[in-house]
Amino acid sequence: MERAIERQNVNVVASTVVAGLAGGVLIDAFLAVVNHMSPITIWQFVASALVGGVAFTSTSYAALGFVMHFAISIAWALVYAAAAGPLPALVRRPVLGGLLYGVVVMAGMTMLLVLKHVGPAGAPDTLTLAKNLIAHTVFFGLPVALTISKGLRA
Repeated sequence: MERAIERQNVNVVASTVVAGLAGGVLIDAFLAVVNHMSPITIWQFVASALVGGVAFTSTSYAALGFVMHFAISIAWALVYAAAAGPLPALVRRPVLGGLLYGVVVMAGMTMLLVLKHVGPAGAPDTLTLAKNLIAHTVFFGLPVALTISKGLRA
């Protein structure tokens, strides 16, 4: 019994890390394509949330953004995995759960980034919001939910 619980915990941790990494890669790839920019620029943007505009002065800041982005992605995946315990529907219906979770993640990250980068007076335009909605639901929430659901069933 104890080994089964230990194996389940390892599955949850491994699924969370894999889910966060997969979601991070997929969302970066999608955003790079639809915004016609390199992942380096995306990671500089992420780093700029911590260090400010100086992140755009050197591509070396992309490494910081890369680490930050994947740590954040894994953290969001961990939140989904933690929610799946008290909300088993997230495991039973990962497509719906993932799409809804993507909206939650997008809302949380948009609020943080708008406040950090634009300030309370500004907001992203409609096209940017649409791209981000697709990115966070299809390319982040969905892979996270599917991966974690599979891991929890193993």
